Amino acid sequence: MKINHILLRTSALAVCFPGIGHAQDRAPATAEADAGDIVVTARRQSELLKNVPISIIAVDDQTLNERNVKTTNDLPLIAPGLSVQNTSANRNNSTFSIRGQGQTFGQSSPGVVAYFADVPDFATTFYDLENVQVLKGPQGTLFGRNTTGGAILFVPKKPTDDIDGFINLRVGNYNRHDAEFAIGGAIVPGKVEVRFAAQLLNRDGFTTNIANNSRTDNERKQSFRFSLVLRPSGDLENYTIFEYDRADEQGSGTPLGAIDPDNPTLVAAGVVPQVEAYLAAQQARGPRKINTPFVLSNGLKSYGVINTTTYDLGDKISFKNIFSYRRFAIMQDYDIDGTPLPILDVFNPYPNGLNMERTEEFQVHGKFGIIDGVVGFFDDRNTSPGDSIGFKYNLFVDLFPTGLPYAGPASGYLISNGGLNKSRAFYGEFNAHPLDGLTLTAGIRRTRDYRSSSTQPLLLQLPFLPEPIPAGAASSNAGSFKATTWNLAGLYQINSDLNVYATVRRGYKSGGFNGTAPAEFRRFEPETVTDYEVGFKGKWNLGSGVKLGANVDLFYDDYKNIQRYKNIVIPGGAATITTNAAAGNIKGIDVDANLIFGRNFDISARYTYLKTHYDAFDDATLGDLSNSRFPNSPTHQLTVTPRVILPTPEDKGQISLLANIFYQSMIAFDPANRPNGNPATLLSSYGALGPAYTRVDLRADWSRFLGTNLSIAAYVRNVTNKAYIVGSDNQLPTFGTVTYLYGEPRTFGAELRFNF
Repeated sequence: MKINHILLRTSALAVCFPGIGHAQDRAPATAEADAGDIVVTARRQSELLKNVPISIIAVDDQTLNERNVKTTNDLPLIAPGLSVQNTSANRNNSTFSIRGQGQTFGQSSPGVVAYFADVPDFATTFYDLENVQVLKGPQGTLFGRNTTGGAILFVPKKPTDDIDGFINLRVGNYNRHDAEFAIGGAIVPGKVEVRFAAQLLNRDGFTTNIANNSRTDNERKQSFRFSLVLRPSGDLENYTIFEYDRADEQGSGTPLGAIDPDNPTLVAAGVVPQVEAYLAAQQARGPRKINTPFVLSNGLKSYGVINTTTYDLGDKISFKNIFSYRRFAIMQDYDIDGTPLPILDVFNPYPNGLNMERTEEFQVHGKFGIIDGVVGFFDDRNTSPGDSIGFKYNLFVDLFPTGLPYAGPASGYLISNGGLNKSRAFYGEFNAHPLDGLTLTAGIRRTRDYRSSSTQPLLLQLPFLPEPIPAGAASSNAGSFKATTWNLAGLYQINSDLNVYATVRRGYKSGGFNGTAPAEFRRFEPETVTDYEVGFKGKWNLGSGVKLGANVDLFYDDYKNIQRYKNIVIPGGAATITTNAAAGNIKGIDVDANLIFGRNFDISARYTYLKTHYDAFDDATLGDLSNSRFPNSPTHQLTVTPRVILPTPEDKGQISLLANIFYQSMIAFDPANRPNGNPATLLSSYGALGPAYTRVDLRADWSRFLGTNLSIAAYVRNVTNKAYIVGSDNQLPTFGTVTYLYGEPRTFGAELRFNF
């Protein structure tokens, strides 16, 4: 079998001078040194990071801004061990993975859940934040289902009595012009506090579509947030957040990366010579010019509210209620095959209505003697409206049950009647302090999920037929899934600067249904993971102004009923289904170290080593896949961040130079990614991998410029303008093509920030 495939860009250097940090008195080096003293909410209460017996990376707003972390794709730069994959030809459509746990293609259960102000899946906007916390390993006791890999906590800034805020302006190439601002303070001190913040991101596209001279990969995002705190009495607080988000962009360019000239679909359609010519032309153009016969687009509309009410009954007990309501809709038009031919073009317009998510969580926090903890109830309900997915084929339509031996263009529509998902859980976690310095933790959660959806028959439109014809059958699916998750941990404080801990915990990812698949493939069951972790968190004074801080952990995960997808041929065409296909294990190490040399130089390093292994992974079509890599789970991720603070007079401000060097080893995007002697698996592996790359970000910052509240900075990203792959759509085994999504090219600009 002959394969033509694109020249893969094996490495990338992305150089960046990220944004400007707040004008604060403390030096950036101090922020790195005292990372263990950051206050986190990993156990649904405020406590020091060093006292939490799990692996956590917590980054405050100053560090987020100076590293230019503005989207979810930037998160691995500050949190190695977290992998972000862009899917469905949309760099805004990100899935997270930690410790080999992530989202299975085509399913909604994520594996790593993003929380905003204690609410799941509400927002992932990067502005006016207190901090971002990356919790590694299962979080099923306190954060619930689908956190088998971990959770990401976005903590927004809360209104206070102090009147403060900032204005941040950014300009750059590709007509970059951004604005971020916030202002807040007390209307009635101690009683009524408000805060308003916004982010406006604008950039022209960096990919040209030569078919219509449009520019894809642009950025047009707006987000507005209003927060209100009411304290009618000293023991009662009501905290409300309203956020509105919108995106209206011209899609993501995904160039053709490889073809299979022996693919039956391409051969039957008689387009192999054309596709080979398109591939050669794409290789000559490079990844920043594509040839797609229509204008690509991505869109998002979202608004929602979070209300948190806290009532304290003295020092012993308090009550908290967290309510959220969100409405949103997503649209997307994209080209899976990467050619001017309608081999597989997909059109997802905005649905007829908005998706709805509503959560209700009630917690009771208590402290009695040597025991403290929390018990709670969580209720989640989300609905999706009926909508349609349109597509165009140029293929041999005998794949469909029409009985018509026709080769040529065809179009189709898959209409969904919507769905309903519900989840309820009771949970509790308690900490005991039997000895000075010793904390023992035990937690348990019982979850019950309900999922339902229905889909109409596929409608196939052929050019010589006046009306579309049904191909396949309607589908209606409903069922419940339940699980018990738990957590046991012990932490011992050897001294004020060194803690050691051990943890074992169980995580659970919900089961689900495969849309219109045949009955025997319709339902798949939950998957579980049992995580074992040991580690230490400490800091040491090495003398002569040299200080070292380090958090290190070792982990081993026992992974059961692993959900993986495979392609099958069903009435109506090819389909991707999810099954409980495998069992396996994951092992690795996390290192988070900071080394400070006086006031003028520090260096931090964060590293994750991950080794994944299938105990068993058999597929009826692809054979034994147990030698494959886990998807979205690179073996090595490393960030090294040296920083120099130039000696300047105190009244002139502070000048700092920072580099952020990020390395990621090879990553697999699909389950079948290593040859095993099966020709179909060999074919899949050509399009399943993203090569290793290195990215270097640089920053120059003059904060408190000449003693004022103004800060200035300049940034450059990807100085060498090299390409690296961040996602793929591998259709080599089915439609004979694979497309790749590449990271951003060279960008540069400047920022001004004024704090008040």
